[in-house]
Amino acid sequence: MKRSITRRIKKLSRLEYFIRKIRQYSYLESFTIITAFLIIGYIVNPHDICLTQEKIPYLLILLSILTLFHGFESAFIAMTLISLSMWQFYDKFPYISFLVYLMMVLIFSQFHYYWTKRIHELQIDDDYKASKLDELSKAFYSLKISHDQLEKNYVLKPMSIRSAIETIILNRDKNNMQYLDFLVLLEKSFSLQSGFIIHKIDHQLQKTLAPENSLISYTKSYEQDTDEAALFDDYIITQALSRKKPVFVSDAAHNPTLETTQESRYLAAIPTVYNNEVLSLLVIEKMPFMAFNKENLISIAILLEYLSIEIYKENIMQQSEKIAAIFSERSFLYEYNRLQHLQKQYRVDSTLLILKIDNELQTRRVFEKTQNLLRSLDIVTQTKDKEIYYLVILFPLNDQAVALGFLNRLLYNLKHEKDKKFEYMTFSIKEEKLIYQYITDDYHG
Repeated sequence: MKRSITRRIKKLSRLEYFIRKIRQYSYLESFTIITAFLIIGYIVNPHDICLTQEKIPYLLILLSILTLFHGFESAFIAMTLISLSMWQFYDKFPYISFLVYLMMVLIFSQFHYYWTKRIHELQIDDDYKASKLDELSKAFYSLKISHDQLEKNYVLKPMSIRSAIETIILNRDKNNMQYLDFLVLLEKSFSLQSGFIIHKIDHQLQKTLAPENSLISYTKSYEQDTDEAALFDDYIITQALSRKKPVFVSDAAHNPTLETTQESRYLAAIPTVYNNEVLSLLVIEKMPFMAFNKENLISIAILLEYLSIEIYKENIMQQSEKIAAIFSERSFLYEYNRLQHLQKQYRVDSTLLILKIDNELQTRRVFEKTQNLLRSLDIVTQTKDKEIYYLVILFPLNDQAVALGFLNRLLYNLKHEKDKKFEYMTFSIKEEKLIYQYITDDYHG
């Protein structure tokens, strides 16, 4: 069973590779196929090279396949070759046949456009849900590690790793201090003796972690190198950055070992990868034999990823100053900025439904009912401006119809008629100025 699954995966990967190559050279492929068709048509009937008089519309079938698979550009190349052939080899140019082919190509290309756009939107939706699931799983695992560590060391170290990380994250004065504090936490909880963390200065510069866009935080016992750029030439560090996976010195059974190789002076390098971007890299130089095992390395990797992603979120949340000024909830701000980025980059829209209420008790009742009706990815937050309360509901990767549908469900489920009396508006996530004006300006001068 396992072999058959592996075989299917290999076949699928080969098929994907083949399709990718075909699309990469789509123009050449279209030119070759149409040329071959015209040659065959000339052999079959030199006076009807496009086979327009045949009972079966061979050319139309071929054009439909090319256009639906590659789109209008390839179809344009095909129609150009066909028109030149008709002009050259026909006594009288077959305008009717040519216009029929052209009309069908336009229809096929329009279908290809909408179909490709829909597939692209579904891919973005799938990536977004996968990233959300990954974030939740990392948060859950960090909580599990925290509780396990708390049970083991409650008498000696009565603290929670997760709470310690939360405290570290809140230390926003210096980005470097957050990673220094994390190294201290690793020293106490996992007996890390010597190492350092390479981390990004600015996540907007470039995706590759490099000397020019990174800082290095060292443990106190680590002997710092004069040339920090040379660290990136180390074998284990290079492998971890290129593979974007943890790399550690192992024995024949692939278990961690303290026997360093001539290629590297370090025991392990653990990267944090988010959205295919390396945010940070933990490099372990010294660690006790009993502590250097897979379980601890996995735990360290999860905690580092949790910390780095939270720091990354903090940086992202600072991009929309106006929205950050009216919303204080961190999770909402991050999702807003992330969805706004998706809209700008891929033009995949999300919608906000804003409820305006002038009564605190009514706001509480509507808020609780809203929380009960939300889907798993929807987010709600509340804010207040000059005695006016606003409930803001974010619908990721959905249009206005979804927001209005939710509003109808909310009104239906509210029992008291007085709770249903509130103003509302829907906004696209790209309408940041209007959102800010609606909450701060429109009703208060």
